[in-house]
Amino acid sequence: MAVNSLIIEKKRETQIIIVIVFLLSVFLNQSNVLFGINLSISDFLILGVIVSLIIKQELKLPLKHIIVFSAFSILILFHSLFIIPNQYMIVADPVATLIDYTKLLVVFLYYIIGFNLSRLKLTVVFLKGFLVGSVVIGFLGILISFVQIPYLSSIMLFGETRLIGFMNDPNFFAVIQCCALSILLRMKPINMVVRIGSIGIIVLSIISSGSKSAIILIALYSVYFLIGKAVEMKKTTPLKIVSLLLLILGTSVIAPTLLSYSDELMAIIIDRFPTFSRVELLFTDFSSAVSDGGSGRAQVWETALHMIGTAPLLGVGLGNYITIADQSIDVPSVAHNTYLQLAAEWGIVLTVFFFIYVGSTLIHNKKNNSKNDQNDQIRQIIRDILIIFLIASISLSLNNARIFWLVLGISVFQTKYNNQGTQSGKGEDQYESIRDNGHL
Repeated sequence: MAVNSLIIEKKRETQIIIVIVFLLSVFLNQSNVLFGINLSISDFLILGVIVSLIIKQELKLPLKHIIVFSAFSILILFHSLFIIPNQYMIVADPVATLIDYTKLLVVFLYYIIGFNLSRLKLTVVFLKGFLVGSVVIGFLGILISFVQIPYLSSIMLFGETRLIGFMNDPNFFAVIQCCALSILLRMKPINMVVRIGSIGIIVLSIISSGSKSAIILIALYSVYFLIGKAVEMKKTTPLKIVSLLLLILGTSVIAPTLLSYSDELMAIIIDRFPTFSRVELLFTDFSSAVSDGGSGRAQVWETALHMIGTAPLLGVGLGNYITIADQSIDVPSVAHNTYLQLAAEWGIVLTVFFFIYVGSTLIHNKKNNSKNDQNDQIRQIIRDILIIFLIASISLSLNNARIFWLVLGISVFQTKYNNQGTQSGKGEDQYESIRDNGHL
């Protein structure tokens, strides 16, 4: 009887963790600035996951990760508060430095949770929760384009036209939706009607965001996705060749007709989604769309490059970027480029090491030789999300993006620890060996 009670109690604890993880994943689609701090409901839920895992003695992370992060923290804080203020003749701002470091600490917690979600086989729960949140928010965003809902409109629209969902930036919202799109394209099983309908909702919500960067991102990801599918084709049959030729021929016949109605189509779309006028330039005048007048990023990129040039080794540190940028431009802003932002704040050396680390997970995140299709599917989805963020990082500062760090943690376990367990054939015993060999 006592054994049965123990089993029931363990099942209940597991179900509670699953529910919290699901909700956390849903609210990764939400963040707002309160009291000058970017907060998300997921930040509070992640504490619930951490506490639950600690109680169950299931929270683990390789000790070297803790050591590296601690060493980095000491170095970057000392550099930010003592070296950089003297170098640039500015007054150190401990509050700004603390806020930036808190952001870094929070995303490191997401990294830890991602690592443990993969270890505990909860990645699918995360993906489903995130996808549900993205599709529901996308649907609400499209709905307010047809039906006036004052309260939702004031929350979900930026500048009364651009859809931001429950985020605080339309461009980041669009990137999040692109991640959801990759899940929809890869995840199985999903009912075909549900899949197509959800893809339509996600694509329309991205268009409604008015993000030109996201439209380019979709185009690049689509090319990557199609090339991957072509490579995966094991056999090329005459039927497949004929089908491909018919598709190309049909497209060439239909294209002129579609182009003749393109102006009318654009007018209809813009009438229903006014913010699409921003995106229209990509189809009508691409060079203008990506120029300084179209994106306005050239000046902030130049400022970031100037900072990198003056502090290439360890950067300008945390909490100092805006203050130093104020010396170069009238309206200081982040670099709108993750690579430049990190290189300016952390220095070139640490930034290069970090992206080598990220790149190594992508290189090794390939299909394994197991017959578990779901594991391969999850690997593909996680790899795709990382690639989407790496592409989007060219035009956005995503260094504090919660989902990126969570997915990175998942990918690290998949590639650097899960493989060891698979190769050794020890399964769950590998997790116990992790606990016994210097892991927390």
